[in-house]
Amino acid sequence: MKFLVEKVAKNGGRVGMLSCLRSQPDQSHQTPMTLLATQGGSAPHLTQDALHLVAPKDIPLSVPGQHFVDHIKTLQAFEKGVANFASLKTHGVCVTLQDASKKTPSGYNYKDGVSTWSTGGRNFISPEKYIELVEAMCPDWYEALNDADTEVGSSKKRVQKSTIHSTYFLDECIDHHGKSKDLNGTSLFSPLLGGYSLRERKNWAEAVKEKAVEGFSLLGLHTNGPDTATLLPPVDLVEASLNPIPKDKPVQAFGAWNPLAVLSLVECGIDIFDSSFPHIITEKKGALIFPNKIESDSSLKHQTKKLRVAEEDESVCSAENEQKDAVSDGKCIEKIRFDICLEDKSNFSVQTPILEDCTCYTCSSFSRSYIHHLVNVNELLGPVLLMIHNLHHWLEFFKSIREAIRTDRLSELKNRIATASPQYCKD
Repeated sequence: MKFLVEKVAKNGGRVGMLSCLRSQPDQSHQTPMTLLATQGGSAPHLTQDALHLVAPKDIPLSVPGQHFVDHIKTLQAFEKGVANFASLKTHGVCVTLQDASKKTPSGYNYKDGVSTWSTGGRNFISPEKYIELVEAMCPDWYEALNDADTEVGSSKKRVQKSTIHSTYFLDECIDHHGKSKDLNGTSLFSPLLGGYSLRERKNWAEAVKEKAVEGFSLLGLHTNGPDTATLLPPVDLVEASLNPIPKDKPVQAFGAWNPLAVLSLVECGIDIFDSSFPHIITEKKGALIFPNKIESDSSLKHQTKKLRVAEEDESVCSAENEQKDAVSDGKCIEKIRFDICLEDKSNFSVQTPILEDCTCYTCSSFSRSYIHHLVNVNELLGPVLLMIHNLHHWLEFFKSIREAIRTDRLSELKNRIATASPQYCKD
C-alpha cells in the first residue's frame, strides 16, 4: 500500500491518494473516501448488479471479521479470499474486527482475546486465531486485534484495561504478520485507543507511532451501532490521537458517523470512512436528504425553497432519527436530522422523487408514494431502492468533500449542512 498526501486545506482536511493495494496494484483511490460497508461480505440489500448501478466496481469493501469467524475452514479451502467468495473480486478489502453497524456488547474482552458475535453466537478470538482468520480472508489491509470497548462514560479502569490488552494484541499481530507468507502484500493498521481520556490517547499514540504498521484506525470513541449516528467526535481527543503519529500514513475511522461528524473528522485529518450511516438510515426506512454538494448562492436558495416543503411534512425524520445531545469540545449538538422517513403516511400520495435533483436510479424512476407503499407492505424492493439512493447520496457527499478541500471550502460545506438540515424537519 502507498499513500500520498496531495493537498492540505487551510482550515483542515487533506486530499490524498491510496494506491498499490494487494488486489488492485494498478488502481488508485482518492481520499477522503468511504469504503462500502458489508454484511457477510455483501452490500446490504443489494445484489452485485444493483450495487454496480450506484457504486464503482473497484470501491474497496469494509468486511467485519466477526461475520467469518465460523467459516475460517471454508475460506481456507476456497483459497481465493473473501472478495472472490462474495463474487466481488474487483473490489479491494479492508478487514475490521467488529461490525460498525451493529452495537458491540460490552464486558466480554479479556487479556488473551476479544469476543465477537455471529449468527452462531459469541466467539472468542485470540491473536493467533485472528491472524488465521485474516490470512483466510486475504484482505488488502486490516486493523490489528484490539479491545476498543470504551465509550462516553467508560471508567478509568476500563480504559486502562483496553490499552493494556490492545498493546499485547498489537505486538502479537505485528509479530505474526511479519512471519506470515499469506499476508505478504497486506498492510496492517494499528488502533488508536484511549477512550475519552486525553492522557491515555496521547500516551497510546506516542507508544504506537514507531510501530511497524502502514496506517491507523481511530477506535474507542463508540461501541458501534446506530448510537454512533448521534455523536459528534470530541476534537481534542481525536487530535491527541493524530498529532503524534506520522502524517504520511492513512488514518481510518469507521462507524455510523453522521455527515457533520464526518466533516469534523476530515478536518482533523481522517482519510477513510465506511458506509455504515446510509445502511442504518435504510434499516430505519429512511432516505438521506441532507445537502451533499457545494453550490452557488442562487442554487442553494433554489434547493432550499424546494425542500422547505418538508417543514410541513410529518414524515421528515422519525423520532428515532433525532440527533441526541452529544459532547464535542464541551458543547452540545443541536437536534439535527439528515433524512426523511418513507414509512410515514404523509408520503401516501406524494408523486415526486425523494430528491428532485438526485440522479440515482431510485429518484430517476420512482416516487415517494411508491416507495412508501413498498416499505409499508414489507416488499423486498423497498430497502433495495432506499439503499441505492442512500449509498449514492453518501458517495456524492465524499466527492464534494474532496472538492471542498481542494478549493478550501470545507467549512462552507459543513455550515451548509448544519444550517440547512433543520429545514427538513418539524421541531
